[in-house]
Amino acid sequence: MRHCLLCRRTFGVIGLLLLSRFSWAMQDLVDIQAQLAHEPKVALQAVTLKLEALNDETLSINHEVWFAYKEVEITAQIKLGLLDEAKASALVLYAQYDADGFPIYRAKTAFLLAVANQSTSNSQQSVAYLEEAMALVADKNEPELQADILANLGRAYRYKAEYDKALSYTTRALKIAFELKSPSKQANFHNQIGVIYDYIGNVELALLHHERSLRLQQQLGNQQGISNSLYNIGEIYRDLNKLPLALSHFRQALAVDESLGNPIHIANSHSKLAQVNMSLNKLSIAKSHVETGLALVRELNAASDISWQLSILASIYLAMGEFGQAKVTANEALELAISAHAKRTERSVRLTLIEIAVAQNADPEALKQIETMLALPGLSRTYQSRLYQLQATVHERNKAFELAIVSHKAYQDVQQALFEHLDKQQTERLKKSVEVVRQDQELSLLQKERALQKASLANLELQRGIVILLLLLLFGVLCLIFTRQKQKQRLFDVKAKLLADNLEQKNRLLADVSHELRTPLTALKLSIEALQFNLEPNIERAYTKVHSKISQLDNLIADIYRSAQFDNNALRLDKEACSVNALIEDIEQDFIPRYNEKQHILTTNCQDNVAITLDSERVKQVLINLLNNSLAYTNEGGETRLTMQETHEGVEISVEDSAPGLTDADLTRVFERLYRCEESRSRDLGGSGLGLSICQQIVLAHEGRIYAEHSLLGGVKFVVVLPSE
Repeated sequence: MRHCLLCRRTFGVIGLLLLSRFSWAMQDLVDIQAQLAHEPKVALQAVTLKLEALNDETLSINHEVWFAYKEVEITAQIKLGLLDEAKASALVLYAQYDADGFPIYRAKTAFLLAVANQSTSNSQQSVAYLEEAMALVADKNEPELQADILANLGRAYRYKAEYDKALSYTTRALKIAFELKSPSKQANFHNQIGVIYDYIGNVELALLHHERSLRLQQQLGNQQGISNSLYNIGEIYRDLNKLPLALSHFRQALAVDESLGNPIHIANSHSKLAQVNMSLNKLSIAKSHVETGLALVRELNAASDISWQLSILASIYLAMGEFGQAKVTANEALELAISAHAKRTERSVRLTLIEIAVAQNADPEALKQIETMLALPGLSRTYQSRLYQLQATVHERNKAFELAIVSHKAYQDVQQALFEHLDKQQTERLKKSVEVVRQDQELSLLQKERALQKASLANLELQRGIVILLLLLLFGVLCLIFTRQKQKQRLFDVKAKLLADNLEQKNRLLADVSHELRTPLTALKLSIEALQFNLEPNIERAYTKVHSKISQLDNLIADIYRSAQFDNNALRLDKEACSVNALIEDIEQDFIPRYNEKQHILTTNCQDNVAITLDSERVKQVLINLLNNSLAYTNEGGETRLTMQETHEGVEISVEDSAPGLTDADLTRVFERLYRCEESRSRDLGGSGLGLSICQQIVLAHEGRIYAEHSLLGGVKFVVVLPSE
């Protein structure tokens, strides 16, 4: 029985520990997933550390968290272009989770493999993985995963130039995104649909979807999404031959891509900038962009992307008249495009090779390549038109005029068919535009109906809440009255306390000032009485003593006046640019004889050429006070050091001396008005007790600071910091 109870307690403790660990891991997972969209590199570093921290015990009890971390890891690797690592990690998961036991994990893993294969231009393998994933989740309650799979199927078929299928899949994904009320997915899918419409040639609908995507991405603050929308809008402006606008959008997209670090996206933006600059006849700039993009995709070994970059580079070489280099580059691009099943790139490269052959007067080769390309299935009328035009040019050059006429006739027939197709396409565009407007109206009506329902519910709630509101209002008024009374009482108490404190401070100040005045006045009275009754044998010394006490009184009254000026904000600084070195040198010359007379050592150590804006007379008053203090309170034969240097705060001036020093308690109060230390600050030395307080007020008026600390020489170190500006 005891053994069972012990086991139960043990498992209970373990359960609590695991629950705590689970909660910790889930919270970290949410934070890392939030980083993934904007900072994939940071997310990858964080998730790597978390995966290392999760041991086998955690995995066996809860592989949901572990799998989610692996998802983030693979997604971050794909975003950063680490495609080999992403595929390797995904294949391990794919083998670990079978379709019967773990259908959702298997589907998610297949989806990750599909995305990784898309990034390496392996469209066929990508479609196979996506179709497997869709079959696994078709009857499951996984709408987010279904939407992502459909969207990537749309992307895969777009790569294969099967635009109807691409549009169908992506539209289904967008519908699910609306049902999920997911603005991030809506933004991504609007962007994809815009790309498809752009490829179809429906510029109006393409711009409509891209602008919707851009607005959503800006609301979300999704930098990668913003970059994608800018990129695609730039592509539309390029198609419309609005090249400055296209250039602006592609530059913005490149700046965002470079901040995020995805090499595929960076390369794509460089390729588009190359195309626009080539259209503007800025061939050297175009070549620089495409070479940068080519270097990036070669590192990833992405055949389709390499072939696309090479096709652009070949066109640039052709425009530059470097036909040999253009041909070598185009042949490499063609080989890669065929191996990657990149039909769009393949046809573009074949046309470039024909144009190179025509430019090199290699007419037999040009005619052969034209016939080969015309035989390709599904060749667009735009390509056919250009091919017949080049064919006619070659025949005319070889004086085969009958064949040239046949080519011209074929060119005109294709152009006529193309015009008819464009008319039909324009009609379809209008229909689709009307359909989009209709769908928008339906969505608007649906939103209005929902708003009406919410308004009705709100009205009912309002009716029920009016009575409660009135009661709360009455209660609130009573509370307000009570609170106001309490506040008035509290304010009255505060005012009374402030008045009492103010009166106490005034009384204390009057007592201190009276005490300070009484000492020299008493001494003065005694000296005068001694003179009056001939009690002083040395009359000259008596007059000197009287004069000294009068000077002491004068200094005390002057210090009290200065202090009062600061209290009443009557002090005005006369700031101007001033050499601190010259100011200190002037003071030093005045004090050297006095220090020598007392057999003190005064040394200065100042940084050269230091100048700031300050009130030189006031700052001089501070330094004179500090040096006077040091001279008055340092033991005979002592040492005083004055140093000045520039710091990140401004200019730092310090005055430190040898023994005697001050206690920690004295250091904290040394700037208080009329404060004197018990032994070292004796009134016999003639101080008013206001000098350091005045120093502090002058420094504060300069927006600086002053403080006291123990000196390594055995005395006190005063530090003044004045700002540079």
